[in-house]
Amino acid sequence: MRKAIFHLRRQVHYFRSIPISQWMAPMLLFILLLACHSESVSPNGITGNNPGALFLTFSTNAQTLPTSVTSTSNQVKLEVDHGTDVTKLTPQFTIPAGYTAYIKNVAQVSGSTVVDFSKPVTYDLKDPANGSTQWTVTVTPLGCRVVIDASHDGGVWWYPQSEATGFDASAVHQGKAFADMLRNKGLEVTELGRGKELTEEMFFGHFVVIRAGGFEAYTTKELNVYTKLIDRGMNLVFFTDHKQYDPIDELGDLLGLKMEGVAFGKVTTFGVHKITANLTTIDYNAGSILTNGNQNPNITILGWLGPSDYGDLNFNNTKDTDEPLAPPVMGIVHYKKSQVFFIGDMNGIQVRPQPFIDNLIGWMGSCF
Repeated sequence: MRKAIFHLRRQVHYFRSIPISQWMAPMLLFILLLACHSESVSPNGITGNNPGALFLTFSTNAQTLPTSVTSTSNQVKLEVDHGTDVTKLTPQFTIPAGYTAYIKNVAQVSGSTVVDFSKPVTYDLKDPANGSTQWTVTVTPLGCRVVIDASHDGGVWWYPQSEATGFDASAVHQGKAFADMLRNKGLEVTELGRGKELTEEMFFGHFVVIRAGGFEAYTTKELNVYTKLIDRGMNLVFFTDHKQYDPIDELGDLLGLKMEGVAFGKVTTFGVHKITANLTTIDYNAGSILTNGNQNPNITILGWLGPSDYGDLNFNNTKDTDEPLAPPVMGIVHYKKSQVFFIGDMNGIQVRPQPFIDNLIGWMGSCF
């Protein structure tokens, strides 16, 4: 040990004794040679010598929404329609020239090879010069699962959680009791926190969507996601609130719903529907009212406030002459493949009034 230390000290002394210009250049060359012999890091984040091994496109029969291809983790995810036999899918894909896709060393032919996607499938993308890179492809069938889109809630659903604390569905928040009630009914429930732009992938496998508040603005991309969901088919429960601080709801506009003002009172008049069965009243606490029910032929109104309740459209706490008595506050918007239930009071829903909530769960859980 003493001998090794002595030699090390002599080497250090040697470098100190010569001008820096005489040893720095060789040292830099040595570092560069090391770098050249180390493994390269591909654009898709995978360490290896095969940076070009990418799925450029991937699709399959019975697919319902656009494919998600994540090159940072080498993941392909997609959704297929309810009832699809995922054990016999025929994927179509493109990969760069010179590469071949394999599953368990069996070459895959785009548009020809039948694959069992009942579990995630590992693909090896190989070329003769650079070896292989693994990708995982996951196929999710559309099911009667629930996703709660509270990504724009402004706090009514997630309070006291926030971007600073992160969003944890298992931790205390105002919407937890409602979400847990759904889980106790046997439904699989996912809750979306704020801070991430919505993508189609977030809704893969979920036929039931609950929109819990729209205080924060939706992007054009997010509205396009909802357009695809409507075209694909879903049961959407559209919860909103009073509009004093949230006058514009881009998703409501997309659905053809004009919810305005603020109202208090009770829902006392109901249309005939599965959701309204055996209802007498529902408390209505600082919710908005529907103002375009007569202009949208796709809307069926299911609930009106009491005869003395009014919609305060200018928020002055006074019934003005142009403000409606007994305004409509809940109903259904009909689409070819989708149904949208809407109500203007989100706070009232969180206290879970019965039998209304059980009726609503029964409606939205009737998926196919």
